[in-house]
Amino acid sequence: MGTSGDESDRLGAVMPFGGTLPVFDDRTRDACVVVPGIMGSLLEESSTSRPLWGVDLAMLKDSLTGKGLFSALHANALEQAADADTARSRPLTRIRATSLLARPWWLPVFEGLDPYTDICQALRTVTLAPDAVAAFPYDWRLAVSYNGAVLAREARVHLTRWREHVAAQPEWRAAGEWQPRLLFAAHSMGGLVVRAALEQDPELAADTRAVISVGTPFLGSVKAILALNLQQAEAKPTWLNQSVQKMAATLPGVHDLLPSYRCMDRGLTVERLTEAEVARFGGDPHLAARSLSEHTRHRENRLVLPGHRSIVGEAQATVQSVEEQRRTGSAVVVGRHHAFDVGDDGNVVRDPRTGIPSRRNTYGDGTVHGPSAQAGTGAITYVFGQHGTLMRHDEVLRQVRRIALERPQGIDLGGAESSNEGPGLETPSLGGAFGRPLTFRVTGLESPAGVTLTVRSVTTGRVGHPLTLRRDPDRPDGALAARFTPDAPDLYRVVLATGSHVPIAQLVLVSAPPDA
Repeated sequence: MGTSGDESDRLGAVMPFGGTLPVFDDRTRDACVVVPGIMGSLLEESSTSRPLWGVDLAMLKDSLTGKGLFSALHANALEQAADADTARSRPLTRIRATSLLARPWWLPVFEGLDPYTDICQALRTVTLAPDAVAAFPYDWRLAVSYNGAVLAREARVHLTRWREHVAAQPEWRAAGEWQPRLLFAAHSMGGLVVRAALEQDPELAADTRAVISVGTPFLGSVKAILALNLQQAEAKPTWLNQSVQKMAATLPGVHDLLPSYRCMDRGLTVERLTEAEVARFGGDPHLAARSLSEHTRHRENRLVLPGHRSIVGEAQATVQSVEEQRRTGSAVVVGRHHAFDVGDDGNVVRDPRTGIPSRRNTYGDGTVHGPSAQAGTGAITYVFGQHGTLMRHDEVLRQVRRIALERPQGIDLGGAESSNEGPGLETPSLGGAFGRPLTFRVTGLESPAGVTLTVRSVTTGRVGHPLTLRRDPDRPDGALAARFTPDAPDLYRVVLATGSHVPIAQLVLVSAPPDA
């Protein structure tokens, strides 16, 4: 290892090596960047360093604390108008992102989100040194285009520093001679931020070997509509849902997740969402117009991400379209578990006998339906898992490590088909209230034999007895159901284990009574 390449070649030619041949650990020379999803970065107030997001669960459980912090997260006029040009010329400084989420988190509609510690560590095990892996925390409240410009700049800095580091270490030659490039591992909205960065900086795209998107809503997610509609839907607990809705209505980032596909189910027709409808449902028409315009541009000029691999959650009950209902003068959105087939001509497929649009349950990861996460690539890996916990999913971690090492995946990535036949976990998307039982459902299994459903407190780590699963008489799909009565307000992790699949997890918040 101490000799130069020329000396090694010369000595090898005249003096056969008689010792034990060295075997090196498998490592990639590339620089890796982990990009989290919405809610996945800790935020703080720049002037005071006051934590605003992702640190204290009291924000979600205590109305006095929570209301003030949610109000501080509202985007002001400058933040709403910020775009890629803003990021390059006069970056915003009122709120800053400090690090990736390091503890489980939860919000109504968006549901649970696990920390990103495991994915960073998984990549560090296959790189030449830990500093090859960089985390990109960002202010997810702001527009995807703004954060894309920030990512493009920081990814270039990271790659340049890593290349200099590799060049200064001659002992790393065993890992190869090629110039290090970038690998992005992006979750949810993070995949959209990576796409924006590479679109804005073609030179960075040329220096990117692979983009791994995990549950990225390339066509948007109906849950963005449901979040904007929380107040009109009068969901409980009232203070938390109202706080989330009021915050979401000001955020460009939430509007950038609005669905671009035909999702408005009108019975005999199905249409794309409009900015007027977003405003009627509780959102901001100007933010919606900008977001939907970006969606249109992407449909017309689709960017092919370099080395793109999608990891897609399947078999989980996922809201894919919405119907509008009128209640007490308000426009209330009701989520539906079906999407609409679209033909090669771009038109909605209709039943040849009735002319009714063809509805199909495409499932997904509980937040992003299958077609949205699959869009833009034929290299797809499917896993049974919930959206917010995918980045701790054992199979996802394994896939990311193998892609980083450029090894075969063990499946035909070009022709993988999703069967949606497998275990699914359903939990209340709005959480629950202390003193009231919660119902969890398990789908896709013929029998509860060998299946365990457990609940663990995130705060204390205490695990309760496995829940009893029985057939749900109200579900024609044969789902299994179990009831759980929490003994304290807390954030709980629900884990489904079948013995035949990687366990599926989801987070559920149980709030204190309003008068507590």
